[in-house]
Amino acid sequence: MGAWQMNTSKRYSTAPTLFKRLQQLFMNRRGREALPVNLHWRRLYVLPSKPGLFFFLITSTMMLAGLNFNNNMSLMLVFLLFGMAQVVLYKTFLNLKDVVIDQVHASPVFVGEQYHVRLQLTASSRRYQIQVAMNESQDTANIMTKAGQWQLAGESKRRGYQKLPRLKLLTRYPLGLVTVWAYCQPQSAVLIYPRPEQPCPPFPTHGGLDGPDVTVFQGDEMDDLRPYQSGDPIRDIAWKKSAQGQGVFVKKYHLKQGKELLFNYSQIPLTDVEARLSRLTAWVVAADKQALNYQLKLPNYSSRMGHGERHYHDCLTALALFGQGGEPWPE
Repeated sequence: MGAWQMNTSKRYSTAPTLFKRLQQLFMNRRGREALPVNLHWRRLYVLPSKPGLFFFLITSTMMLAGLNFNNNMSLMLVFLLFGMAQVVLYKTFLNLKDVVIDQVHASPVFVGEQYHVRLQLTASSRRYQIQVAMNESQDTANIMTKAGQWQLAGESKRRGYQKLPRLKLLTRYPLGLVTVWAYCQPQSAVLIYPRPEQPCPPFPTHGGLDGPDVTVFQGDEMDDLRPYQSGDPIRDIAWKKSAQGQGVFVKKYHLKQGKELLFNYSQIPLTDVEARLSRLTAWVVAADKQALNYQLKLPNYSSRMGHGERHYHDCLTALALFGQGGEPWPE
C-alpha cells in the first residue's frame, strides 16, 4: 500500500513538470525574435478565467431552471447575460490584439544584483490593464496616448551577456471573465559585470607605466566663475548668476591631482580566473568613485589611460566578456 502511494505521488508530482517541459518545447520552436514584435491575432490565446467559469456555471444553471419551469423572464435574462459575455470576450481580445513590443532594455548590473527590464509597448489606440510578466516579476499598466512603459526585475546569475527570459503579456479587461495572453522571447540580453571583491583590496603598487605617476584633471568642487565660451557644457552654466543680466557664466572647477593606476591581469597573485576578475572589478569601481585615472590590461584587451563613465563601462564590459569570445547576443 505504501509503495503504491509513493508511485502515485511521484506520477502526480511529475505531471506539472512534464507540462512545463512540453510548454517550453513548444515556445522554443518559435525562437528568439527581433524587435518590434506585433501581437497579431494568431499569437493570442483565449480561455475563461476563474470568475468567467463561475459566471458560465451560474448562467447555465439559470438557463436549465428557466427551461425546466418554462420561465421566459429567466431565459431572457440568461440570453442577455450570454450576449454580454460575447461582447466582453470580443473587447478583451481586442485589448491585446496588435499591441507592439517596441523596446526591451536592461541596464548592466553586477553578479548577484537584480537587473531591471524596461519595456515599451505601443498600439494604435488606448489599451487598459495589460499585465507583463517575466518569471516571478510582473507589472500592470495602461497604454495611454498610444504608448506605455513597464518595469520588471530579474536575477543575474553569471557574468557576461544573459538572455532575457520569456515575456508573457495578458489582459482580463474589462470585466475579468476572459483571459487573453501571448508570449514573446526577445533577442535582447542584459550585460552582467563580475562581482566586485569585498572588501576592496588596496590599489596595486606596481606601476609599469612610463612617465610621471601623477596626472592633473578636473575635480568636482567649484572654484570660480568665468564667462561662457562656445563648446562649454550646458550643465556647467551658473544659471543664478547668468539670470542677473550681466552675461552668461559657467562654473570653473579647481584642479586636483590623482595617481595613474595600472590594473594588470597578469600581475595579480591569484590562480582562479574569476577571483582575478573580481579583484580587477573592485579596483575599477573604486578608482571610478575617486575619479582617478586608470588603465586595464587583460591578455586580450588593453584600455587607454583615463576615467569617466564611458571608460568605466568599457573596462567593466571587457571584464564581463573575458574568455567568452565577444558579444553572443547583441541588443
